[in-house]
Amino acid sequence: MSNVNENTRVSPKQILKDIESYHALCTMTDYKASNPANSREAADSAYKVLREAEQNAVATQIAAAAGMDALIAARRGMHGVILGVKNEAKAFYGPSSDQVAALGLKKKSERSRSGRGKKGTEGV
Repeated sequence: MSNVNENTRVSPKQILKDIESYHALCTMTDYKASNPANSREAADSAYKVLREAEQNAVATQIAAAAGMDALIAARRGMHGVILGVKNEAKAFYGPSSDQVAALGLKKKSERSRSGRGKKGTEGV
């Protein structure tokens, strides 16, 4: 039976103190536990499991970060190509073509006119 509730979060600060205690335990040559769950072997095993879990977590974080970097680069690459396609389509088909509209751009003929007001009517 564990001394810690399975829902309890152990802070990084606390685990560092626990690792220090483990290293101190390693220097005690005459330590004998009456409870096998608190033996040197149990501590060695728990420390090994902790280190493996930490290494796995770091490797997973690195892989996730690399995956995100690859995703961002792929998005940037796709965006750049599509911008080029849109420019080429405007040059090839013309700025008011249906093909340009199919790419998600407004036809030049459908763009709103500038909102210039009539001169001289303001402030009357």
